[in-house]
Amino acid sequence: MFYGWRVVFGALVSQLFVIGFFTYAASLLVTPVREEFGVSLEQVMYGLTLGTVIGLILTPVAGIMIDRLPVRRLMVGGSLTFVIGLWQLAQSQSITEYVILFALTMSLANAFAGTTAATAVVSRWFTASRGRALGVTALGTSIGGVIVPALLSSWLNEHGWRGSLEQLALLALLIMLPVIVLTIRGKPTDVGLAAETDATGASSAGAERFSMTLMDILKTPAYWYMGLSLGILISTYSAILANLTPYAINLGHSEERASTLIMTIAVGGFIGKLLFGAAADKFSLKAALWTAQGLVLTGFLVLATEPNYAIIFIGTSAMGLAAGGMLPVWAALMVRIFGLLSYGRAMGLMGPLLTVLIMPGYALVGRLYDINDNFTLVLSLFSGAVVVGAALLIPLKVDVAKLQIDLQETEAT
Repeated sequence: MFYGWRVVFGALVSQLFVIGFFTYAASLLVTPVREEFGVSLEQVMYGLTLGTVIGLILTPVAGIMIDRLPVRRLMVGGSLTFVIGLWQLAQSQSITEYVILFALTMSLANAFAGTTAATAVVSRWFTASRGRALGVTALGTSIGGVIVPALLSSWLNEHGWRGSLEQLALLALLIMLPVIVLTIRGKPTDVGLAAETDATGASSAGAERFSMTLMDILKTPAYWYMGLSLGILISTYSAILANLTPYAINLGHSEERASTLIMTIAVGGFIGKLLFGAAADKFSLKAALWTAQGLVLTGFLVLATEPNYAIIFIGTSAMGLAAGGMLPVWAALMVRIFGLLSYGRAMGLMGPLLTVLIMPGYALVGRLYDINDNFTLVLSLFSGAVVVGAALLIPLKVDVAKLQIDLQETEAT
């Protein structure tokens, strides 16, 4: 078996733990932490707020380090930070200590053992199967989104929130850390191998000849086309997903039916990662991203009509497939546009831009719902926004060689 698939497994496990906790399971701690320290919900939320701020600063720096330093060491460091952070969180003696520890350790773990590092190292190993490999890697976020919350939820009843965090820390120490140490290798030459070749016999090594500085990336139109298009897509999708339960209840459906819709999106995401990952190796990457945007648009338009439950189910299924396709296609596009040597920096710089675009979406949904007492207007507006985001991809050049020529011409003038 090609060694790169071991790297895929290590990257999958890393995301399973880090994203599974940071994105999906951390909210389970809110109520018990709030009750123990006798604080408001707002005070507990400062951990996520501060973590977001730290992430805005940290992700570009982490991107540079991922491009320049051994990724294996960075991921080991990120996983150790994750383990220590969980354990220290369990020992928190005040809400201030909890907020600071959560924000600092989890943002560091996310930066060095999360999606950017995982997709960067996998991309270096594959050429012909890069999309499929990235799709399988992305399954870690879906699996983690199911397993980690389930474990934490069961432990909370028996061990409390402190004991639950200690249990998760021990599990990460015994599984996540050894898997990363044993499987992750920064590039094929580290173990005396060559990168996978494509149908023409070319390998990913060709994409390693071109490196860009942070200013080069910021001056590149492709960065803004990609960032704005994805930012609009993720912002609108995330805001609607966060309000899917209120949407269903507002139409007279039960909470159980609403939870089924969310599960449909999760299952669709799992399938979408595999389908879009495979498609990314055979079809145009821009076409694949347009397809994902088209599926989100379809879902929004279906929901805007306030149909019966069966039709809503179809709409959320389309959204789930799209959600699964976003990550592997996005990662494959970034490699094709910016090259392997600049991948970390480009992804790191995407973080702040995406965060700025994503944050207003949640408040906008709430404001428009309060005004209209339904979600029809916001779904219609978000549908238009998705179309605008798709249009931004039209002038996008998906070729690192062309990008290098364009930069050289710009510098010459």
